[in-house]
Amino acid sequence: MKDYRFLLLDADGTLLDFDQDMLHAFQATYQACFGSQRPYSPRLLEIYERCNNRWWAKLERGECTKPQLFAGRFQDFLRETGLSGDPEEINRAYFANLGQGGALLPGALELVRDLSQRYRLYIVTNGNAASQRTRLEHSGLLPYVGDVFVSEDAGAAKPDKRYFDYVFSRIPGFEKEKAMLIGDSLTSDMRGAQNGGIDGLWYCPLGGEAPEDLSIPYRAESFDEIRRLLL
Repeated sequence: MKDYRFLLLDADGTLLDFDQDMLHAFQATYQACFGSQRPYSPRLLEIYERCNNRWWAKLERGECTKPQLFAGRFQDFLRETGLSGDPEEINRAYFANLGQGGALLPGALELVRDLSQRYRLYIVTNGNAASQRTRLEHSGLLPYVGDVFVSEDAGAAKPDKRYFDYVFSRIPGFEKEKAMLIGDSLTSDMRGAQNGGIDGLWYCPLGGEAPEDLSIPYRAESFDEIRRLLL
């Protein structure tokens, strides 16, 4: 293991329980925006997730902007469900509800607390700036990190090299050779680490294999494995 000093930590799926926060936010938004049109059912969440994932994949490929993603996913949702509404207003309601979240994956707070005793920690996330910051505040993680870098503020998103150039320029005394990114996504986190020229640790609790063109120095299937590697 190299002598790392800087750990860049992904938020959703790595530390924050996005699935739990998203479920609560979507249900509250649905009730407010569509409750009078049709009763809620889990099938509607499945449709939204499919639309949402499709647009996030477009963003990671550089095929759309964040505003286009935020409106586009709800435009697709309305088209596929036959419900009616204003995608922009629905999106605003969704982010307001999402910002009330901040659920952590089990053990995440303890891991970050312990890592902060040895490394300088920073959050790197593609989430919406307003809701992501309030979720992180609610999570209790912020006392242990030096800064939070949201793609919306950077003008580019992971895995774009421009996002990482933005992050690196704002970390005092930053050295690429002493930095590692820890994240659960191959397409945004590990591809981003490679594009940014730093090492990556793939957090993959469900296992899996990385594509051959992606160089990943480390992988861990649990927080305990991360501890064994870094502490």
